[in-house]
Amino acid sequence: MFAFPFAKGKKMRKALGWCLVCTCLLIPLVVADWNILKLSRNGLKINLKNYCESWRMNVELHNIRDFEVVPEECIEYIGKYMKSTQYKVDSERAIEECLVYLSTSCNLKNDGRDAWIFDIDDTLLSAVPYYKNNQYG
Repeated sequence: MFAFPFAKGKKMRKALGWCLVCTCLLIPLVVADWNILKLSRNGLKINLKNYCESWRMNVELHNIRDFEVVPEECIEYIGKYMKSTQYKVDSERAIEECLVYLSTSCNLKNDGRDAWIFDIDDTLLSAVPYYKNNQYG
């Protein structure tokens, strides 16, 4: 174990060693929370819920692209949303809007020759099981 020259006694060195280890482990957690929870832009105080809601909306609007994982501080929020009634209502509304678009914008002849091409990711295939298996992160 690393020896502290100014600490006298084995117990004191051991205690200082543990303090150093704990400090090194906890500082990144405190700094990470500070970065998210202390944000303020244009006079708006941004809390964790606002930050995660904004992140989710911007992913859905494709303003945030090519992300690989949900930000760690938002995993719980995203999980709650994807299990919520609001997620189901949002999904149903998207389906309704698709049906309106298809019924008013597409000239279908009903001759059995119309073709449909779908972007399968979270359109016909739900990503909820994937997120659930990965703890929504």
